[in-house]
Amino acid sequence: MSDRRLSDGVLRLALALVFVAFGYVKFFPFEADGVEPLISAHPLLSWLLPAFGKAGASAFLGVMEISAGVLLLLGFRSALASFFGGVLAMITFFITVTLFFVMPGVFEESAGGFPAISGMGGFLLKDTVLFAAGLLFANQAWPKVSEQFLASGDERMAKAST
Repeated sequence: MSDRRLSDGVLRLALALVFVAFGYVKFFPFEADGVEPLISAHPLLSWLLPAFGKAGASAFLGVMEISAGVLLLLGFRSALASFFGGVLAMITFFITVTLFFVMPGVFEESAGGFPAISGMGGFLLKDTVLFAAGLLFANQAWPKVSEQFLASGDERMAKAST
């Protein structure tokens, strides 16, 4: 096994573990309480609270996170699963990274504010690395996925013209 393949595999497992672990706890009241301020602060997520309530909104995010983790694991064998797992990771972490700009308290006031980040700021900022991991997996899978779809489209066109 090449060094690159080993490192990609370890990264894939680690990212899948993060998604499954964080997704799992979204089904518990303590986590629903914890994510409620994050959900309500984000313009792309705030609709979840009136639509599903606090527990339902948290569970919705949990389903998305577990789905991303499972797709990434399936990506060991399927380029399509890897691509969609990577895209779902990118969407998830884009949303959490943008919370950095809309969530109060991301800069530590006791240290003079910007550029000193608080614990919450660090929690959100680290997701830039996780976004990059999702981008890596989507980017690696895209050539195979696009080739499969182009080939199947060519076959359909040939059948249609006969």
